[in-house]
Amino acid sequence: MAENIEIKAMSSEEAKQRAIRVLNIKEEQILNVIEKVKSKSFLGLFSKEGTYEVEYTLEEIVPQIEKEEEKIVEEVKVVEVEPIDERHTARDLRKERNERKAKQQKPAKPFEKKEKPKVEVAITKEVKVEQEKKIENVEPDQEKVARILEVTKGLIENMGLNLEVEFSGTVGKNYVINISGEDKGIIICKKGKTLNSFEYLLNSLIKDIRIDVDVEGFKEKRNDTLIELANKMAIKAIKTKKVIRLNPMPPRERKIIHEIINQYPELDTYSEGKDPKRYIIIKRKR
Repeated sequence: MAENIEIKAMSSEEAKQRAIRVLNIKEEQILNVIEKVKSKSFLGLFSKEGTYEVEYTLEEIVPQIEKEEEKIVEEVKVVEVEPIDERHTARDLRKERNERKAKQQKPAKPFEKKEKPKVEVAITKEVKVEQEKKIENVEPDQEKVARILEVTKGLIENMGLNLEVEFSGTVGKNYVINISGEDKGIIICKKGKTLNSFEYLLNSLIKDIRIDVDVEGFKEKRNDTLIELANKMAIKAIKTKKVIRLNPMPPRERKIIHEIINQYPELDTYSEGKDPKRYIIIKRKR
């Protein structure tokens, strides 16, 4: 008997695989996949899942498998035991026994246990990184603000997301906008990766203005996560003496990592690669 389930996915194949995992069934038990709500994607960066109706059966199809019986033959080796030489006297036996005992009683060399060098780890306090504290905020240009809002709203509309945009002010020379709304989780995505891509794309379209994009205070929470990550990786680099490579990050996040790692006198840190795939290397000083 066929049954149906609704699955959210980016394609019919993905919906099929998700249904298999959710229902714990085999691929042969999927009968049909029907698209109900089409998935959306913008420039391959921002995606919204569609809805698919998956028809399946709980009757498991068991393939017939012929099993061949294997016969295990154990080979038994016959060991010939030499007869005991009866001519051995009690004196000879005692002599051999004493020789063996003397060998066993030889003083062994004392085992010197080498102590591992202790690694002293200097734990620094987690320092909150304040944005451009020494730089005075510029007076916002209203024409630039209007252009930023217009381009941002256009991107969000093309992505098919239900979001609102507002200008928050300036931090140094940077213009800050805040995004909020029903689909905020989609634009943030895992660890803010989609938000970083959105910010990079927006700055590529408006090259004469530096724009920071936030989603309902997400970046402040992300700062705390980055500070914790930097401290953990610093301690790991000191203990293991290994070079550590972090995942690609935008310039703002790399700056936070660099500032925390610089609190450890034993470590060096630098960036490699090109944006948006530029990443941080952490290693011990020579």
